[in-house]
Amino acid sequence: MKSVLLTILIAVAAAGPAAGQDSAKINEDEDGVVRAAMDYMEGGVTADAQRVARGVHTELTKVIVRTLPQTGRQVLNYNTQTTLVEFVRGMAERVAEVDKGVEVTVFDIGHDLAAARTVGQLWYDFLQLAKIKGEWKIVNVLWARNQPDAADRLPDDLEAVKVEVERTALDYIEGAYSGDAERMERALHPELTKMMLGRHRQTGEPFLYKMGASDLVEGTRAGLGLLEEDKRNIEVDVYDIAFDMASVKVASAMYIDYLQIAKVNAEWKIINVLWVPNPEAPRQGG
Repeated sequence: MKSVLLTILIAVAAAGPAAGQDSAKINEDEDGVVRAAMDYMEGGVTADAQRVARGVHTELTKVIVRTLPQTGRQVLNYNTQTTLVEFVRGMAERVAEVDKGVEVTVFDIGHDLAAARTVGQLWYDFLQLAKIKGEWKIVNVLWARNQPDAADRLPDDLEAVKVEVERTALDYIEGAYSGDAERMERALHPELTKMMLGRHRQTGEPFLYKMGASDLVEGTRAGLGLLEEDKRNIEVDVYDIAFDMASVKVASAMYIDYLQIAKVNAEWKIINVLWVPNPEAPRQGG
């Protein structure tokens, strides 16, 4: 078997949420994120279902945007943990001649969340991961089939596309803070998956809490997240744009959100979110 090429590009901003952690903790988390990403991606290209199962959370949401040839319209197709594992288990012959080289890029780590990217001959995946009971697991994936021609990866008007992606992210977070349900709805795909990493008050155990688009739109309409403009402290970082997908982070006064955004039927929409409350958020009434 051809030797596996592993290129690890670690890009954790010094000013990011991981900056206050000691270097040993940062290195441990980086190693855990890369290990989960490699189990997922390398397990796929070697048809090792056990490794894939080890890398992903049991509540995994994995999404690809597909175009229906009959109508030309785009839809979201899903894999869960069980469908992914069984698919991998049966694909040994399909990957026999596939280049086993895999590239992992860690965009950001902090507050037991991470955003990353994996690239191989067949697939181009954006990952959102959570650290649960000491183990990093992939929670959300937005992916596309990798193209043999690298020129197909990037849009011709990359800067203009970046502006559109940022606008979608701002519609999401500014819509929430201003109670603007129309902006929130404009930002979201109707099949949005939004997962929060929480901790149970009585047991202390971590858990994932899932929300959908209707929760967010109607919560916004009800004014549940209102915050004055001068207190929002919004920062948007676009980590990568490729194959009509984007990986984005939105940090703000109340929340830390990792977003996976895709262009669906000519509109940029948020597909997956993994988030936590900002631990530095001002106390209510304080």
